Amino acid sequence: MIIFLDTVTLINRLDGLPLAVSIAAAFMRQTGASITEYLQYYQQSWSDLQSQSSPGHQYQHGNILETWLISYQEIQKRNPKAAELLLLLAHFDNRDVWYELVKGASHSRDIPSWLEGIISSGLSFKSHIKHLIEFSFLEAKQQEGSYSMHPVVQSWCHHVAHTENIAKSDQLRELALVSVGWTVPSASERNYSEIQQRLIPHTNHVCLERIDDDNIIVCGAFDGLGNLYKDQGKLKEAEEMYQRALAGREKALGPDHTSTLDTVNNLGNLYRNQGKLREAEEMYQRALMGREKALGPDHTSTLDTVNDLGNLYSDQGKLSNAEGMYQRALTGREKALGPDHTSTLNTVNNLGNLYRNQGKLREAEEMYQRALMGREKALGPDHTSTLNTVNNLGNLYRNQGKLREAEEMYQRALMGTEKALGPDHTSTLNTVNNLGNLYYN
Repeated sequence: MIIFLDTVTLINRLDGLPLAVSIAAAFMRQTGASITEYLQYYQQSWSDLQSQSSPGHQYQHGNILETWLISYQEIQKRNPKAAELLLLLAHFDNRDVWYELVKGASHSRDIPSWLEGIISSGLSFKSHIKHLIEFSFLEAKQQEGSYSMHPVVQSWCHHVAHTENIAKSDQLRELALVSVGWTVPSASERNYSEIQQRLIPHTNHVCLERIDDDNIIVCGAFDGLGNLYKDQGKLKEAEEMYQRALAGREKALGPDHTSTLDTVNNLGNLYRNQGKLREAEEMYQRALMGREKALGPDHTSTLDTVNDLGNLYSDQGKLSNAEGMYQRALTGREKALGPDHTSTLNTVNNLGNLYRNQGKLREAEEMYQRALMGREKALGPDHTSTLNTVNNLGNLYRNQGKLREAEEMYQRALMGTEKALGPDHTSTLNTVNNLGNLYYN
């Protein structure tokens, strides 16, 4: 009878809120505490909470806070590192957190020792996560190795981190930003699109933070976030990230440092995508001069800018200039990286575009076929770079009057880009437009 009355009392104290009841039950299950004992802990935690709360900080359900505080203090006793990890995870988007994402914090210049141990291996990470799941602070998702946090728990964790130590709260925000920015994969990686789309909610979350832009690791993170937004067709957001990276790198490293020039070149690519060709050329010329001086004319980074300048000249209709850039980039990349490297194949594909624009359709087809075979082998048939060449072959076949073959290429490119990038991405819409032209013909 006493147990029943205590149970009713506890549920009433928690307002019957499922999340609070779940966390209380998890605590009792993990510690062996009785309901009567838990009620005593609850009453004590209420007093502690009132003494720790900052004035004016109000929550709709104060009783949930006592429930969490009891469990959080128990985790601090059992595994202090897991308690620290909980507060860090609250600084990511709450719906999908995984090991490789948090491991990105290893790039931080001031990674705390407790986190180093946790992310040293996937096994170590899971062993600490287990404590948070057991106390119902996290939930394991169906997707292997993915975890989620209730948004109210996330809000509470922010409050705890801020209350315990403002400097520590700032450090956690920076660690989350570095984790996301340095986890962004290059577009040359096989499954980059899936990973990038998975990272977008985290990117949107951490980009809201105002963090010291003079930190060169943070600047690198902003550069990575700019790449992600650019690849996903979010050009306005990409420009903001690149500008933050550039300002920080120029201040911390100087205008001619190779990392600064990386961002300069990235801005050139962005401006070209936005149709700001004059601004793009300024960025490319600055990057080229700086890279040739710092790295030499045949360095792969220098050749990246050479190839990008070829793209710009092609857009401007300066086809002879473009061909000179492409031939220089191709010769250098074949020598430095090999004929089948993805960077080499990028230039091969670009030459195909140039030859098509020049009316050299046979030479264009040779370039496209070489690029397609190489990209299918290196990246897979559904990678966006492969699909870009498929779309280009569609253009070529249309110019040659091979309308059935052109339609096959466009349909393949459309299905692939819709799946990889979504129906509203510029690459998808480009193929839609090409199909419209084909059907009109």
